[in-house]
Amino acid sequence: MIRSRRFWIALGAVLLLAAAWAAIPKPDLYEGVGFSTLVTDRNGRPLKLRLADDGRYRLFASLGDIAEAAREATLLYEDRRFFRHPGVDPLALARAAWTTYVRRTRPVGGSTITMQLARMRFDLDTRSPTGKLIQSARAVQLERHYSKAEILEAYLNLAPYGGSVEGIATASRIYFDKPASALDLGEALALAVIPQNPASRFPITVPGRANLRAARSRLLGAWQAAHATGDEEVLARAELLPVFRSPASLPDRAPHFVRDRVPRDGRSAIRTTIDLDLQDLVERRIREHVDQRRREGIENAAVMLIEHRRMEVLAFAGSADFGDGAIAGQVNGVLARRSPGSTLKPLVYGLALEEGLIHPMTLLEDAPRRYAAFAPENFDRGFMGPVFARDALIDSRNLPAASLLEELDVGRFRDWLEAAGVDELMPAEHYGLALALGGSEMTMEELVRLYATLAAGGVWRELATTPGGEEAPSRRLLSAEASFLVLDMLRDVPRPDSSSHRMVVRQPIAWKTGTSFGFRDAWSVGVAGPYVLAVWVGNFDGSPNPAFVGREAAAPLFFAIADSLRLPAVSDHPPPGLNVRRVEVCASTGDLPGPHCPRTTLSWFVPGVSPIKESSVYRAVRIDPSTGFRTCRDDIAAVQEVYEFWPSNLNAVFRRAGVSIRRPPPWSPECELDRTSASGVAPRIASPQNSLVYHSSARGGEQSTVLFSAVADGDARSLYWFVDDRFVARVAAGKDYLWAPRAGRFTVRVADDLGRGDAVSIVVAGRP
Repeated sequence: MIRSRRFWIALGAVLLLAAAWAAIPKPDLYEGVGFSTLVTDRNGRPLKLRLADDGRYRLFASLGDIAEAAREATLLYEDRRFFRHPGVDPLALARAAWTTYVRRTRPVGGSTITMQLARMRFDLDTRSPTGKLIQSARAVQLERHYSKAEILEAYLNLAPYGGSVEGIATASRIYFDKPASALDLGEALALAVIPQNPASRFPITVPGRANLRAARSRLLGAWQAAHATGDEEVLARAELLPVFRSPASLPDRAPHFVRDRVPRDGRSAIRTTIDLDLQDLVERRIREHVDQRRREGIENAAVMLIEHRRMEVLAFAGSADFGDGAIAGQVNGVLARRSPGSTLKPLVYGLALEEGLIHPMTLLEDAPRRYAAFAPENFDRGFMGPVFARDALIDSRNLPAASLLEELDVGRFRDWLEAAGVDELMPAEHYGLALALGGSEMTMEELVRLYATLAAGGVWRELATTPGGEEAPSRRLLSAEASFLVLDMLRDVPRPDSSSHRMVVRQPIAWKTGTSFGFRDAWSVGVAGPYVLAVWVGNFDGSPNPAFVGREAAAPLFFAIADSLRLPAVSDHPPPGLNVRRVEVCASTGDLPGPHCPRTTLSWFVPGVSPIKESSVYRAVRIDPSTGFRTCRDDIAAVQEVYEFWPSNLNAVFRRAGVSIRRPPPWSPECELDRTSASGVAPRIASPQNSLVYHSSARGGEQSTVLFSAVADGDARSLYWFVDDRFVARVAAGKDYLWAPRAGRFTVRVADDLGRGDAVSIVVAGRP
């Protein structure tokens, strides 16, 4: 009976202990512990080691990513019976108590690795017997729920290695610039002895190195004893104390990119798309450019380089010097919103090509024109007169771009930019036609995406900052044909160092410059082989400088970088399947050559889209040799001669430029209007427009005026203006008239002196 009772008591005790053991709560090994992030370039080269939230450098590494020598050296020095005790080593504790409290020779801890992990994890004070008991209980708790491998891994990730360095992966990266998996024996032995006394063995101080060397020598002796048959050469090298790098020498590369474009999501390592070689190249070229141009007030620049096929960011410099407070170097110029100047013009031309408004040799008007209160001028304050679309884009003429945007509609272009990822746009009315000339603001990132869209055949995609991820969503914004034609034209933009106005040999770079109003921003952006490169020069405070001209300030830096890249040759042939072909056009008008065109050339053409008509500038007319007048009679021996019938607005430009045009002689006075009106081209009213509402008085109450302007054929001499069949003015062809309106609805008509006419209906309201 007594034996039976003892059995049940023992069984109850065992069951109670088992229940208590099972009820021990499971602690989180890393609760409240933040880790650092190692940011690297695409090839694993460090860009920056970020501090953890508590200001410590603490990288996480799995046990398998820590060199075997480092694991073994740590166990040999800290806890040789680690795999044989339950978290507490009674023999070690007894020896420590005897030395510390009985013999009182020196304090000895006797803590196992599990106990040390418990002290770090639960922030325990273990200098007293009570603290040791709590530490031991916590160690048993950890052993209850975690494997030996998990405990060793946590210890190696949290152990102190001097100063603000915690974790062996961090120590390996900071001190030796390598991952923990690459530690050799000498380095492993040196790191293994630091956690026991990290303050006195801090390896970047002279006393710390001396103390570390002594402790490491003792560990090396123990290692040699444990590896009597080890590799003698390895052991010999291990006797040399490795060179430790200071945490102050940690790399801080591509700082704007790392700070603003690398996420803080708790990952221990983030491999980015940055190519450190290209980053170094870009930063070096920026420094050289600024040093060479500093006397001109050029002190700052920003550059972005991407690979457009994968949309990966390869180089990213937000300023000329991140640490230079005089230029506000920590401001990120790649993300700053600035006026893009004329860099948006290629997109306007792209949409005009897609809409069938132009082809590359379409003749546009670079002539003075007023759009309500907006009267754009060219950078050189001059006008070229008739100019081909390709030349207008290459020479960055403002008037043709504004005219094309008017035909496209400002609101549509504004919405197109928004669809292309340009944020914070104002309503279209805020910009008007100035939107084509840099009237908006955008970031360099947004601008690079726009040019990458051209390079991708009109397909827009988001930028990638980490390689190998999922393909970013894409959407078509422009036809492949329009994209090809825009880049084809931009490849003929002359380099800033070219001696002639036109390149003789086509370059593999399609590029454009931009200068903001008031000389505050100088831009150069383009597609160079597989790359899209953008350069900005200016001041972050927006202060102007006459030197901030795109072609003069930004383009040299653009080509200093582009010429350092290995660019493949670019074929003039369109990609397979593209609906483009070359057609013969009249070399001076861009239209299909009529029978009297003196010379032809080739132009790209999109069948079914591009506008095409026979040239009407060169016309054969019948001249009465006795009078010199054009004749309408069929009964005289007339002479047929070819003359140039340029429209009136371009004729005016030719006159100002001193260009002689062979204009047709006037009709004979005996010719009646029914004969003359059937020839040539009728005048076209440019202003007023039926899409606008005009006002009879201004805000101050003074009388308003409405501009009457029309483009007449080359043989028209005079224009006659009518309002509701009431004659109001006669002006020379090519001249404008200002009409003082009253409120109401009106039909405005114009007729030339040959009987040809045009009409438009308008609305005039009262005071705005």
